[in-house]
Amino acid sequence: VCEAVAQALRKRGIPTEVAATAQKYGKQIRYAERRGIPYVWFPGEPHEVKDIRSGDQVGADPATWQPPAEDLRPGIVVGD
Repeated sequence: VCEAVAQALRKRGIPTEVAATAQKYGKQIRYAERRGIPYVWFPGEPHEVKDIRSGDQVGADPATWQPPAEDLRPGIVVGD
């Protein structure tokens, strides 16, 4: 399921990374925060996507979900 979602997102130009192994969501969110990844996708019925910067989590369809344009290009996160 995760690879199919990733393929659908990548096909539309959305950079996507899939966790190599199943882990608790908290660990995956911390990993994404350290890497500067703004969104975490939760597969299921319905699929949900969480903006880890704001905490907002909404239902999402991998065929149509689109992040804001400014989030499509990876950037460098500078620590405090």
